[in-house]
Amino acid sequence: MLLVGCCNPRGERSSYNGLWYTQDELASMVSAGRITGIPVKIEHTGSNVGTVISSYLDRDGALQCIMDIDEKASVEAALTAGFVRDGIAADLSLGYTVDVLHSDNRLKAGEKRLLEISVVRRGAREGCHIQAYQDTGAQMVYVSQPPAADTWAAFDL
Repeated sequence: MLLVGCCNPRGERSSYNGLWYTQDELASMVSAGRITGIPVKIEHTGSNVGTVISSYLDRDGALQCIMDIDEKASVEAALTAGFVRDGIAADLSLGYTVDVLHSDNRLKAGEKRLLEISVVRRGAREGCHIQAYQDTGAQMVYVSQPPAADTWAAFDL
């Protein structure tokens, strides 16, 4: 099963000092290809149920990912695909660490490391939803409003 969805809304401004990703950090990760190959989990736990195969920033700057869930790999992966089909798990959430530095009596967010993307029942960030999925040999199923025609023109799903 292929999934397409928003994993993170537009990033924060470059002067932001906090735990969320800035727009510059998102753009850097996408352009360097550091999101491709990141594991996909269910509810941030258990075994990997899939892998990110592509990522891009949409017109609004939100992080969009295409993920492959290998249903034949494990029971968890098969359950995850079923949860997506049944609308039980319809959101996405990033799992990452943040180094927090302490200097001059202030806390500063340091390097952020993306660990995984999770299929979840309810995401923590606004707008981070699975937008569509496609089973092998089947038509794409739109979970939310279909995107503009040119949004996925570069991808042949």
